[in-house]
Amino acid sequence: MKALLSARNLGCTLGRKSVLTGIDFSVHPGEVVGLIGPNGSGKSTLLGCLNATKESTGTVTLGERPLAGLSPRQVALLVALMHQETAVPFPFTAREVVALGRHPHRGRWSPETAEDRRQVEATLTLTQTLGLAGQSVTRMSGGERQRVLFAQALAQNPSVLLLDEPTSNLDLSFQESIFGTLKQWVGREKAALVAIHDLRLAARHCHRLILLSQGRILAEGRPEDVLTPDHLSAAYGVDVRVYQNPVTGLVDYQFRQRGDEPTVHVHVVGGGGSAADVLRLLGEGRYRVTAGVLAPGDTDLQVASVYGMPVVTCPPFSAIPPAAFEANRELADRADLTIVSNLAIGPLNQSNLESVLGARNLVVIEDDPPEVRDFTGGEGLALYRRLAARATVLKGAQLAGWLEEWRGLSADR
Repeated sequence: MKALLSARNLGCTLGRKSVLTGIDFSVHPGEVVGLIGPNGSGKSTLLGCLNATKESTGTVTLGERPLAGLSPRQVALLVALMHQETAVPFPFTAREVVALGRHPHRGRWSPETAEDRRQVEATLTLTQTLGLAGQSVTRMSGGERQRVLFAQALAQNPSVLLLDEPTSNLDLSFQESIFGTLKQWVGREKAALVAIHDLRLAARHCHRLILLSQGRILAEGRPEDVLTPDHLSAAYGVDVRVYQNPVTGLVDYQFRQRGDEPTVHVHVVGGGGSAADVLRLLGEGRYRVTAGVLAPGDTDLQVASVYGMPVVTCPPFSAIPPAAFEANRELADRADLTIVSNLAIGPLNQSNLESVLGARNLVVIEDDPPEVRDFTGGEGLALYRRLAARATVLKGAQLAGWLEEWRGLSADR
């Protein structure tokens, strides 16, 4: 399949600063390609080079035609750029702004045609801006102007659409609407290159991603191949964990602050989703966290995997085997602090409580009375009370404040 847009050895220098170097990529019919990267990586400059509004070296090809040999009108028939800036200096109505997108399709002094009017109305309808058609854009919110300028770019009806942060001023519903409309417009014959800072939006809606870093392409390919810990760490200078979101099934990520490796070891005993909030709290802090015994499919295990926490596991719907019990006990014995979540106590997981009997420092989360969580006929309840008698018993909402105080006291000792 022939590319609608290609860049080969593309470069750009602004003043004495090299902004882009050695850029090579192609965009094909039916594709929505996300252009990602940190601020200053060259995303907006690259979009400007692709429609000749920025001077560049190298070669840009639109279809089979070199960009350098095309007039401004010919370029506008093939590619449209929606800028990040939404300010409009004149009090045009939304319909008049969208109609400006039709200028490349008629001569300099030619009047608006019936086809122009039809395209404008169709685009206003497609982008859900028909209700804004008679309003002055100078009296609109930034998000409303952004939607109108998106409609203008679509009305231009190019082969390739270049969008610079098209959802930056929009709420969640319109972010989804913009990308839904974009994919509908692209269909099988057109293409879009979208500069976007929200990596989750990019992963959800783009067929491919191009990751820029310091004016060069650091990675290109499917979202799951580009959004890797190594790539994101190199581009954004952060420690990040990448995982498959269990709800969406798409690639997702969790940033963590860089710094010295945590020295405080906290072991969490949970199950059935009871420890999810505890694990999130610890995962966002400076702790080395382990957990157990958890079964595949458990929300607690999913949360722990996001943060890369070592976990003792066992098969679901079965008693905890001796090896898992012993591994859980050793982690609790070695930990600086062990936290028992507000878990249900049943015959299959009662040994989770037995495994923490030797813990040095013990916290028990008690959001619900243990009597309503005991399904062992009283044996598990008696064990729980033995633990609670030598533990600090807290509500889940109290844990964050207690941890800060405990760490402070531990540091003083």
